[in-house]
Amino acid sequence: MKKILFSFLAVLLVLTSCGPDPVKFNNTITKANATITEISVSYDSDLSNAVSNGNFAAIAAKTDSALAKIDTEITIVKALDIPKGGDKFKEAALKTYESLRGVVEAGKGFATLTQESAIEDVTKLQETYQAKVDEYSKSFQDLATAQMEYAAEAGYQVKK
Repeated sequence: MKKILFSFLAVLLVLTSCGPDPVKFNNTITKANATITEISVSYDSDLSNAVSNGNFAAIAAKTDSALAKIDTEITIVKALDIPKGGDKFKEAALKTYESLRGVVEAGKGFATLTQESAIEDVTKLQETYQAKVDEYSKSFQDLATAQMEYAAEAGYQVKK
């Protein structure tokens, strides 16, 4: 009986000392990335359609919805336990998601427009929005690099 108990305790100790599962960590962030990408594409399309149609009132609701979805993904990733070598990957993911928040918040500025808005106001909003999009694109590239570095350190390959 003592041998069985000792064996069980040894196995339990080994299992609990392994730490967070690196594959689960990667897969959770990868799933969040897919969701973030969907939010980005959908919001950009909604924003473009609203501006093209002069439906500026719809932008605020679309913005609030997108921000809530982004916040959900941020919460999920923040709650992840970090396996060995995953610090930079998690930081890059959170930076990317916060960057998308900046894009969406910049997009909300279009809700202040009306049919009578000056072209200069529209241009200024477009420039601000595009700068945030560029920042988001760069952070997403940095995230992809961080994921590849994490995968290399963890000893597995990331499927494209």
